[in-house]
Amino acid sequence: MRWCLLLVATFVLGQETVIRTTVPLILVPVTVTDRHGKGINGLAAADFEVLDNGDIVKHTLETTVQPIALVVAVQTSAIAGPSLAKIQKIGAMFDPLVVGEKGVAAILTYSDQVRVVQDFTESVDEFTRHMRTLEPDGNSRTEARMNDAVIAAVEMLASRPSFRHILVVIGESRDRGSKSKLQEAITRAQAANLTVYPVNYSVYKTSFTSRGDERFSSGRRVYDTDPDNLLAVFTEIARLGQENGSLALAKYTGGEKLSFTKLSGLERIVHTRYLLSFEAGALESGSYHKITVNVRRAEAVVRARPGYWVE
Repeated sequence: MRWCLLLVATFVLGQETVIRTTVPLILVPVTVTDRHGKGINGLAAADFEVLDNGDIVKHTLETTVQPIALVVAVQTSAIAGPSLAKIQKIGAMFDPLVVGEKGVAAILTYSDQVRVVQDFTESVDEFTRHMRTLEPDGNSRTEARMNDAVIAAVEMLASRPSFRHILVVIGESRDRGSKSKLQEAITRAQAANLTVYPVNYSVYKTSFTSRGDERFSSGRRVYDTDPDNLLAVFTEIARLGQENGSLALAKYTGGEKLSFTKLSGLERIVHTRYLLSFEAGALESGSYHKITVNVRRAEAVVRARPGYWVE
């Protein structure tokens, strides 16, 4: 009998993050693009090769055509002010081509709090209008609860079970002050079949390439007269050696890191996804199985979950 339960992941710093499962049917969502990030359509089961711990396994293929539920999470701590002034202007990049027919998009922000700015909407104009209102908030200049934002997005997306779940995280690559650990964020994201695409910047570099007289759409200056607004930027230097949470989220959910220039081509990435499944062989409790997915095309770039543990 073929059966499947919830996939659970674990993250250990310096080790692989993987899925834990007690069942013989293994599900592997796969995204296939060319080297320029353009989705490759029309692949058949025979175009894929799936290996479980290095052994080729027989697999089945389903091409997913679900509508997309997109959440855009934006860092709004004061330290991100110079970047946020620029982010206000990119709402129009999330046009109908990204979410597709019957797709929806929402916006949440994170600083020392996580806040839903725009619930799911089909209106591009409404989405863009709310993106243009984003400004620094919260009581902390430096906190940016990225992990908490990921979990909040998972909870929002729970109301859209028949949709494909996409999260774009715009902010620093590191979490600042979340109540939730990175392990929990990755676990919840994988269990919800959520694919994460981080769009990162350095608040340190952005601050010193800004003109200093920039303003938000409300007219508020990016820099106020409080010197802590600039001094807080220097804390970025001390953080450079810490874990890069956004890349871990992308890697272990089948997503990828995007630049602002690539963001306009997001629709070419998210609309080509395949779902592979295979029956695992002899399973020894406590063992780790590495999943490898190959596509028989020289130009193909494959992104898939890296493995699973047997309970």
